[in-house]
Amino acid sequence: MATLDEKLAELNKRYAAALGGRVEELEGYLSAYERGGDDADLEKLYKNAHAVAGSARTFGLPKVTVKAKELELSARDGNDIKILQEKLSALKKCISS
Repeated sequence: MATLDEKLAELNKRYAAALGGRVEELEGYLSAYERGGDDADLEKLYKNAHAVAGSARTFGLPKVTVKAKELELSARDGNDIKILQEKLSALKKCISS
């Protein structure tokens, strides 16, 4: 039977593995926003970056939390696409390191 620490470690491992898929979703929302300028896509980017920031905090990933929060706030504030791309790139780099 696995100990609590082992179970938590496994959950953290699964969460970290799933982050790549979450970033792909964020990239998709940003790409859609770039193509069409639809505020609905920007809203999806905002909400999903918010979700990543919150879940990363829960799983003890403070650097990911900070970068996701920066992306979230930039999307909420309707920053230009170049800034959004920079924030998303910084999040990706943080996750891959």
